Amino acid sequence: MSELTPQIAAEVIAACQAGAEEAAGALGRALDGEFTVAVGEAGSYDAAAAPEGFDGPGLAVMFSFGGTGAAALLPEATGLIPDWYGDPDPTGASKLSTLAQELSMLLVPETLMADVFEARRVDNLAAALQGAGVAGDAALAPLTLSRGDSSGVMTLVWPLAEPAKIFPPEPEPESEPEPAPTPKPEAPARPKVTFGGAAAGEPVPPPPPTTHYDSMMRVQVPVSVALASKKESVQEIIELAPGTILKFDKSCDELLHLFAGGQVIAEGEAVKVGEKFGFRVSAMVLPEERFVSVNPRPREAG
Repeated sequence: MSELTPQIAAEVIAACQAGAEEAAGALGRALDGEFTVAVGEAGSYDAAAAPEGFDGPGLAVMFSFGGTGAAALLPEATGLIPDWYGDPDPTGASKLSTLAQELSMLLVPETLMADVFEARRVDNLAAALQGAGVAGDAALAPLTLSRGDSSGVMTLVWPLAEPAKIFPPEPEPESEPEPAPTPKPEAPARPKVTFGGAAAGEPVPPPPPTTHYDSMMRVQVPVSVALASKKESVQEIIELAPGTILKFDKSCDELLHLFAGGQVIAEGEAVKVGEKFGFRVSAMVLPEERFVSVNPRPREAG
């Protein structure tokens, strides 16, 4: 397995060249336009002579590979980034997240698989790289992006010692002071009533600890994509052999279904991401509603 070091520059350039067309498609879907990508020669990143536009804001696309990372940086000055990217709505945020995931597979060798990927605006690209711990001997790969008559360079830089720190921490929202509670009139004293050995009015013991939400979110669920299905007789299954072609009634244009834990949760289409298979979600599928009839209890005869 390759390590993310400056010494794999030739492998990174080869991966960028192989994935250039698909990277252009990913950029087009995320940044609202049709792009082409041309890969330049690898070089070294010099903080004292950073690429043009790195002294200002831009889009930072970060990939982390088990601690070390890389970043693809596109200056805002290129004019290739839509205005909404600094404060995206849920749709825009989803576009940027998908872009980060796709580029993490298209711009590095297949032996590297990112465990974290993210795309956001930063105020200063050079300062963001310094905050992420860019190595003194870091390598870079220039990718020239073209859209119509406009063009600019997205620069892939690696390795980063602390890739997550390329983004500044988001400020915590200020909480408004809670209004003082209105004092309630004291209720007249009541005689104590005991139940199960505990007197009314005494503190109720806390319930047994339950599973925390974040722990539940880490539960792994099998996810699969179904191409098509049909029923065959046992005789037909026994007669299967290499080269046999099974025909299905499903059209090639129909959407595929995404299953989680055996339940359909989304539908979409198959896509190619590098040399791997992917699934693009087109719509979410709501769970099936179940209704239970409630019959009123018959009135007893008086």
